[in-house]
Amino acid sequence: MLLINPASEKFGGFLSRYVPVGIPTSLGYVAAYLEKHNIRCNVLDEEIIDITPSILRDKIEGLEKPYIFGISCLTAHVGRGYQIAKMIKSEFPDSTVVFGGLHPSSLPEEALATGYCDYVVRGEGEEITLKLCQALRGKGDATQLLGLSFIKEGMIINNPEAPLIPDINTIPPYPYHLFNHPKYDMGFLTSSRGCPYRCSYCSQRLLTGTTYRYKSADYIVKELDTVVNKFGQKAVVFYDDNFCLKSRRVHELCDKIIERGLHKKVKLSVQTRADNVVINGGEDLVRHMAEAGFTHMGFGLETGVQRLADLSRKDETVQIHFDALDLCNKYGMDVSFFMIFGFPTETAADRLETFKLVRNSTAVATKYNNMIPYPGTPIYNELKNSGRVVVTENWGNFNSVLAMTTSIFDKTPLPYVPETCSEWELKRDIIFYNLKSFVNWKSLAGIFGHTKGIGWFMLPHGWWYKPREVWEIAKIGMYLLTNIILTLLPLWLTEPFMCWLNPNLKKRQRVKNYDPSTYVEIDWDRMDVRNKAVLLKKARDEFKESGTFNVTVKENKIAS
Repeated sequence: MLLINPASEKFGGFLSRYVPVGIPTSLGYVAAYLEKHNIRCNVLDEEIIDITPSILRDKIEGLEKPYIFGISCLTAHVGRGYQIAKMIKSEFPDSTVVFGGLHPSSLPEEALATGYCDYVVRGEGEEITLKLCQALRGKGDATQLLGLSFIKEGMIINNPEAPLIPDINTIPPYPYHLFNHPKYDMGFLTSSRGCPYRCSYCSQRLLTGTTYRYKSADYIVKELDTVVNKFGQKAVVFYDDNFCLKSRRVHELCDKIIERGLHKKVKLSVQTRADNVVINGGEDLVRHMAEAGFTHMGFGLETGVQRLADLSRKDETVQIHFDALDLCNKYGMDVSFFMIFGFPTETAADRLETFKLVRNSTAVATKYNNMIPYPGTPIYNELKNSGRVVVTENWGNFNSVLAMTTSIFDKTPLPYVPETCSEWELKRDIIFYNLKSFVNWKSLAGIFGHTKGIGWFMLPHGWWYKPREVWEIAKIGMYLLTNIILTLLPLWLTEPFMCWLNPNLKKRQRVKNYDPSTYVEIDWDRMDVRNKAVLLKKARDEFKESGTFNVTVKENKIAS
């Protein structure tokens, strides 16, 4: 099977030439799972190489015919995924194309309607993809697999939801051998899956609900040892959605890391929730993590305004993030805050208040993303009929760093603009506050000193001797200088000018006399969330008894 990670644009936008690429973790674990069951896999990542028919032909060499292609898509890249699927069907008409990932899981009908997709694997990919590959090779009936969508007799069929894998320790270690390319930053691990909280904007919950599963300390340390001692990584980031949810398991992991001496060889970083650190773990947890080589935590503060945090159902206070920051600093750990601008009812004053809170703190890094109302999330359901959401062809503008990684003159519309500001005002603020956060002596020293600077933007050694690199860096400098100038000028002066250059900006102006109290909130569907937990418990019971779990439709009952 050839597994593909499409990319509409390279990670980092106009900075991509100098931004190391993180390995595609979900695709890698699917490949590892298939290889464990004797299904040979190749991986093709457009962050590394642009996909063409000749590249496809090279990568499928030696794979079993008829070929099976798996395309994993986030919303921002699904349009490119559809283009690649069309290319595949043109080059290999008898092949099978399978889509998976967050976006196709939310909108399987969209992928199937393209005419280039044979199946959609909804939700967690490993087990269903395995059973589908086996069925396509004559060992089972693909139409009887849970979590699978397909077209039968002209009708789109969505089989019932599949259970999550009951024990993720059964998933083989990450197949780093498939990602041996100098562009990759190999310093990434995942130690858990899921997050039980109900943030209205989080698309990850569509896959895992409120469930939370984690790998054993021995499993994690084995992978960490591989990354550090085989691939020479000096800094490793845990990709977990919520690393510190279970403090006991973190303590066990810290003990194992210290026991193996890995804390002396690598600096570790996590992203997690502030309340889990302060309330669940407390000082003992932070101290133990610092002893085990954890030097950095990233928190999704998102906003410095409690009203907006409550609206997004974060269920934690703004203040607790700064309590967590103080606790981390006490034990020598750095902290980054991840932010979102463009929440419903958010004003320019809210953004300024947020920026001042973060700037006056000891956080070492901050990134302000634009709000993305991903399909299937509560915030999407709240906003989809507001007239303030714009979806370009195949969701191409649903990119959370759209404002920061493109030229300020780029005409791609932001996916959502609240009634409380204009589109240009929001875009201007996002660029302005990011630049004020990034452009400082510390980040510049990291970039020009060839260390992992802000956003891991790094220049190559000896770049000043290479005319091509000097030219590329000069172009980036012009982009940044232009952005700085346009955002420093007053809004009353720049808005008419930008609307003249791009008349579409006029379509989403600030709504006069808008009443924020009229905003209607929609929560997650309780039955959908509960169903994932119920299915997981059942799968765990089956796995405990037999060592397997069922992923087929029983009694031929198919829900469409």
